[in-house]
Amino acid sequence: IEVVNRDGRFKIVFGDRRYLAHKILKKKSILCRVVEVSDKEMVIDRAAENDQRVNLTPFEKAHEYHNLLEQAKINISEISKMMGKSSGVIKRYMDILRMPESFQKALHRKQISLNVAEELWSCPSVEKREHFLVLAVEHGITKNLARQWVDQYKKEKRTGGSASESGGGEASPYESVPIYRACDVCRDPVEYKDVKELRVCPTCHEGILEVLKKK
Repeated sequence: IEVVNRDGRFKIVFGDRRYLAHKILKKKSILCRVVEVSDKEMVIDRAAENDQRVNLTPFEKAHEYHNLLEQAKINISEISKMMGKSSGVIKRYMDILRMPESFQKALHRKQISLNVAEELWSCPSVEKREHFLVLAVEHGITKNLARQWVDQYKKEKRTGGSASESGGGEASPYESVPIYRACDVCRDPVEYKDVKELRVCPTCHEGILEVLKKK
């Protein structure tokens, strides 16, 4: 790892995860190199290294770009050139920090994609937005389906919705929005209400899938 000396205390420039891995493994020492860099250079170097990691979550990227903006005092155009990404992409990630905490957690845990989060975030109702998020995390949805949910809700709000016309208030998302999951055999989407359940043990389940794949 690389560290920098700040008033007799060492701060990690590179290798945070390697350091944590050593702590988990209860290692007593780790090879490190002391470097001389300014705080601004440290933030830039750390962000550049982290951005190369394939497993960085959208939420982590958002924080890296925010640190460059706030701590290194680099504008979005400069961040764009440094990271090799368009300004629009950088702004998309930084918008994550404006999303509700529930959305940020779902993105950090990779329970939903950034595309899905953006579509659901556009829902004007906080209550519906959070409910749609729960459904998205539980069932897994595409960007197009998320957009369909939000568009249908907006349409129902404009027209009064089928439930409002009958005096029943807002329509339930379970009734107005179809929920899909992937078929275990062909992987095509199937509406949740049409899913057929077969109770088998894990071993038999895998065996059935193997047989079907050979057909």
